[in-house]
Amino acid sequence: MLFQPLGNGTFLKACEADSFRGLVAAMLDDPAYESGDVEARLVNRLRLADELVLLARIENEPSLLIGDRDADLTINVASDERLIRSLDRLGLVSLEPTLSAGGTRT
Repeated sequence: MLFQPLGNGTFLKACEADSFRGLVAAMLDDPAYESGDVEARLVNRLRLADELVLLARIENEPSLLIGDRDADLTINVASDERLIRSLDRLGLVSLEPTLSAGGTRT
């Protein structure tokens, strides 16, 4: 389960999926994402990250970077799981506690 927090304990959107790829597909509202090839999925993750960087600039938040490794203020687009975990770390989404701690759903 993935939540998009608005602040004050409210959430704009909640997504549920059986995989990190499914969560990214739900965030993009694109069911075809899950069956796309590696290049198409990377392009979509980059597009999403670019939009989040722009939103942060518009809202005068700290400048975000896009990369393929975990780092401070960096959205990691290396894989679906890395993307979701970096967004959680940056506070842009909120994973359910068991997944946030690095656990996996069985």
